[in-house]
Amino acid sequence: MTTRACQKRQTRQAFFNAILDLCMLGQSFGSISLRQVTREVGVVPTAFYRHFDDMETLGRCLIEEELGAALSTLREHLQMGRTRSFERQIITSVQLYFAAIDAHPRYWQFLVSERFGGSESVRRAIEAQIKLFAQIMSEDLGIQPAFQHINAYDRRLLAQAGLNLFLSWTMDWLDMTYMQTFDADNDMASLHAKKQRMVTNSARQAQMLFYGAENWRSSEETRLDD
Repeated sequence: MTTRACQKRQTRQAFFNAILDLCMLGQSFGSISLRQVTREVGVVPTAFYRHFDDMETLGRCLIEEELGAALSTLREHLQMGRTRSFERQIITSVQLYFAAIDAHPRYWQFLVSERFGGSESVRRAIEAQIKLFAQIMSEDLGIQPAFQHINAYDRRLLAQAGLNLFLSWTMDWLDMTYMQTFDADNDMASLHAKKQRMVTNSARQAQMLFYGAENWRSSEETRLDD
């Protein structure tokens, strides 16, 4: 990569970091102006257009390039449905998920807070990543003997339900990790205990969902008037 290309990549990354930092501090993506983000990066507003067409393009590229890479890494490491020992498979997946949040807290805060946010292009980009994640998870579930009796359509619904469950834990985990203040009565040991309880409770929720799915029969009809 040439020096010029490297500098361009660094500036592009600086725009991503500025958005993630501002959102981590409580702003929504839709409330961030072009002038504000260029001020954070330390460039003039006209320099923005060398990298992005508009703020919507910046948000979409952030999802596809940064969050997409993080989600891809998580998909590769999750245990759910893989052809390996079923013992502790779910709790291992839950632990890996929370470890992924700890590794990139800004990414996950942005994803869950902007999933239903005001920017249509960002919402669509996030939803595309989530659909891809759910599709790969549903294919993995098809490998697992416990779910081979469920048809592909229902496995995809199960994967979507599982992914939505995982995402629902994200803000609580982030709040617990980054929003608490500590004193003699609320020290790091106390935080560790709280996080352990959350891992245990989250794993039980996932076990209820996935173990319960073992008893599902795809031949069963769902009636809207039940």
